[in-house]
Amino acid sequence: METLKGTSRTFFLPIMRLDGELRDAVAAYYLANRALDQIEDHPRLPAEAKIALLRGASRLLQTDAFTEQQVDHLFRPYRAQLEPVTRDFHRWAVQLPPHDMAPRLWDSLAALADRMADWVAAGFRIKDEADLDRYTFAVASSIGITLSDLWNRHAAIVTRFPEAVAFGRAVQAANIAWNRESDLGRGVDFFPEGWSRDDMCRYARRHLPGAQAYTDSIPRGPVRDFCALTLDIFRATLSALQDGTPMNRKTIAALAERYAVPE
Repeated sequence: METLKGTSRTFFLPIMRLDGELRDAVAAYYLANRALDQIEDHPRLPAEAKIALLRGASRLLQTDAFTEQQVDHLFRPYRAQLEPVTRDFHRWAVQLPPHDMAPRLWDSLAALADRMADWVAAGFRIKDEADLDRYTFAVASSIGITLSDLWNRHAAIVTRFPEAVAFGRAVQAANIAWNRESDLGRGVDFFPEGWSRDDMCRYARRHLPGAQAYTDSIPRGPVRDFCALTLDIFRATLSALQDGTPMNRKTIAALAERYAVPE
């Protein structure tokens, strides 16, 4: 939880709205995803190194069992350049509870790593909205579908996958819009050709009704609080972009006060 708090401005408080084993599972799954994301987004690693690390992680996740030594061997040439959350990838991946659900989460992580490697190889060239749909599905909507499986297995909560896709697209597009300057600063442009920040925000808002329907379909309780707070944060992000208002940990904490913390 300390690593999660230090790593994520956005998702720490929503994850803390979950309880017990489910909170641990989502925290570990988030950190494993973040470990891969840090490889994809690394400003100094060459593309060939990113591809080798991502595809190597995917191959390890698809084996019957993989060891910390195998992960260390994969990362060793670039270990000094990798973030701590990435260096601890094995820790997050092997501690995914509940254990009967772990193979489903490994499958999700392996697919994510391969898709990220594909986007690195393509130079993150997003020419049009269809490409943006593919990217937001690869790195966000697919995670929403996996979490839906986790809600179902853990708490018998059934959600609609198309709405999970909309949830992921809304969240990822808001994140892309917010990080526009920093992405351009490291030479990456996730905007379709000719799009402005307003266009990206409109894309995000277009998927908000589906994201809200996804949240509303979940019974009241910790899982709904997780989804509702996450959506509130990204709605606030879009508003901050439009109005020029602050969006920081203090803002997120104020949003989180609307939701009761499980005992």
